[in-house]
Amino acid sequence: MGCYIHPPTMDKEDWLNEHGIPFLAAPPITETHVPVCLVDNGPFTAAAVGFNRDEVEAFSREDGRPKIWFSISREDARKVSDLANWEKETGRPR
Repeated sequence: MGCYIHPPTMDKEDWLNEHGIPFLAAPPITETHVPVCLVDNGPFTAAAVGFNRDEVEAFSREDGRPKIWFSISREDARKVSDLANWEKETGRPR
């Protein structure tokens, strides 16, 4: 199980449009920003946080699902996901 965006007061698409910068492909992981992949799974969407290179590579693979990438500040992502816990496990910034 990975790290996903779950905003409490709006749907994830609106949140991503408000807090993110859209990209055609996965943006880089930086000290201040993480890539988030909005994946259309048919009956539902998921907004997966690319907290490390393996996660980004997994969601970058072509698998037939429509995907849109966003660059999100780590600060904003921590507010609506469990990114802080994943950072602790992987030694990334808090």
